[in-house]
Parts: sequence; C-alpha cells; structure tokens
Amino acid sequence: MHSKRKNKSLTHVAVIAATACLLAACSSKPETADIQKDLAEVYACPIIELSDVKKVDGADVGGKLYDVAFTHTVSIKGGKEAAAKLFAEWSFLLSQVKPAQLEYEHIEDEVARRNSALRYNSGVVTGETKDDPAVKAAFERVQQMRSRMVAIMPCENMEVVTRLHSMRGTAEEAVNSGQQQIPVPIAIKISGSGRMGKAESGWHFTGMPNLTMVEIVSSEPMTYPSFKPLIAPPQAPTAAELDPPPAKLAAVDATPSDAASAPVPQGPSFDCAKATTQIEKMICADPKLAQADAATVALYKTALAASVNPDGFKQGQTNWRKNVRDACADAACLSRAYQERQRELK
Repeated sequence: MHSKRKNKSLTHVAVIAATACLLAACSSKPETADIQKDLAEVYACPIIELSDVKKVDGADVGGKLYDVAFTHTVSIKGGKEAAAKLFAEWSFLLSQVKPAQLEYEHIEDEVARRNSALRYNSGVVTGETKDDPAVKAAFERVQQMRSRMVAIMPCENMEVVTRLHSMRGTAEEAVNSGQQQIPVPIAIKISGSGRMGKAESGWHFTGMPNLTMVEIVSSEPMTYPSFKPLIAPPQAPTAAELDPPPAKLAAVDATPSDAASAPVPQGPSFDCAKATTQIEKMICADPKLAQADAATVALYKTALAASVNPDGFKQGQTNWRKNVRDACADAACLSRAYQERQRELK
C-alpha cells in the first residue's frame, strides 16, 4: 500500500513537472506555433491577415539555436472586394499626389516671386509665402491625399509594405490592360527561413527571417472601383495677381529701367533673415551653396511626393541634414554633401 502511494505521488510530481516544462516552453525544438507567433509581429497591420503557417524543415545548430524553414500566406482582410478597393484607390492617389505636389511647389514659387518683386521693387511689406490663400489651398490638397493614403494603407512594417506593393503592381498591370473584368490579387504565398533561439518565453527568431514570395494569388475577375479627386485643385494666381501694382512701382526711387532689371534674389530654401546656426549663415553667405540648398530641397520635395512612406522619408532627410550637412566645417564639405544628396534623391 505504501509503495502504491509512493508511485502515485511520483506520477503526480512528474505530471506537474511536465506541465511546468510545457508552460516554460521546454520544447526541444521550435514548432509551427512558435514560428506563427513571431510572424504575427512581422506582419502586424490591421488590413493584413496571416494564415497557413507551416514548418517544413529544421535543424539543431547547438547552443539553444535552431534553423527552420517554413511557408505561410499573407492575405488582404475582407477578400476581393476590400483588396480591389484598396489597390484601386491606392493607385489613384499615387497618380494624383505627385502632380498635386508639383502644382503646390509651382504656386509657392509664383507667390514667392510676387512677394519678392513687391518687397525689392516697391518696398511693399508682404506676409509669409506659406500664409497665402493659394499656397495654403495647394498644400492642404497634398496633405489630404497623404492622409488618405495613410488611412487606407496604415502598415508601417517594411515587409508588409513590400508585399502590398507587389500586389498593387500586379493589380495596376491588370487595370492598365484595359479589360473591364480584372483578377484581384488577394494573397501572397511566401516561403521563409531563419534561425530561432530558445528563451524563457519560448522560441523566437534571432533576427529578421529571410522571406521569399512564391506566388501571388488572385480572385476571379471583377470590376475595379473608380475614384474622384478628394478636393478640386487650387487655382494658380493670375498674372495680374502676381505682377506688382503699377502705383506701387511708380513710388520707387529707381528709374523704370532699373526696376525692370532688378534681380530677383536667389536664395536657399530657408529665410536667411532667420538664419541662426553657423551652417545656415555659411550657406546664406555663399550664392553657390544657397543655390545648391534650393536645388536639393526641390529634389527632396519631388521624391517625397512619390514616396509611400512620407514619414520615414522625412526622417531620412532630417537625419541627413543633422548628421551630414550640419557636420560640415567649410564650404567645400557643404558642396560635396549637397552633390551627394542630390544624386541620392534623383
């Protein structure tokens, strides 16, 4: 009887130990559930769905490390209707935002030219270019488009963005074919591999796994939705609005020929009157550097208009300005920095 109680007690202890080991992730190798848990973080996005995760191979490499190979599928939530709406509107916005950005820059330049002419030819005090109604309307149009792009495609992880780009490209090719009924990309089959390490919380990838697209899965053909501009494009200032008033020009001390030949100042992208740092003052003091700054910012704005990740692109420009441009100690360094940045932006 005593022996039976002892065996029963040992069995109970073994069950408790096994349960504790299971809860503590004592598995000797990663399983599909471990892979799926980490992939869920990789594909974290409200419009994406992860499914069909399957471990297909693995090998122990020692030191609580394990190499795994796996497959999985990434789909658009909501099926073909949601996918068609997403890709159609996304492509439409991409086709609109760059022209809108260029239109905004054109209006901004025209208003700045008008203000400069008024200040330097007529002595008229003007407001900030950005406060001009036409400039504000053009800027608002661009911002509304960008906000809408973020709303329909709220994914921040680059892996997700890359996969969605592939699907959108396939959809766009189909749309450009001119057919009325078009297959809708709804999912991507992906194969992957990576190294997982064992921790107290279980098995986790030690780095970003290698992921390769195997196949884009499309639904049966359907009609893609169409979209209209969010708001009407702003009207550029007329020639009459841009030309300084004749009465003001007559009040200038200079002769008409002097006024007509007065050069419009060529400056950097910022207001030299508000320059505070040594770098900004150096740029303002050198016409070539001022022109290089203006050209670089113009290229940046054009590239930003075409970017699908404007926040990341803006951060990249900020990092370049702080860590490259502002690290220069002389004009030669600044000139090289601008030249290299322009090559990157083209």
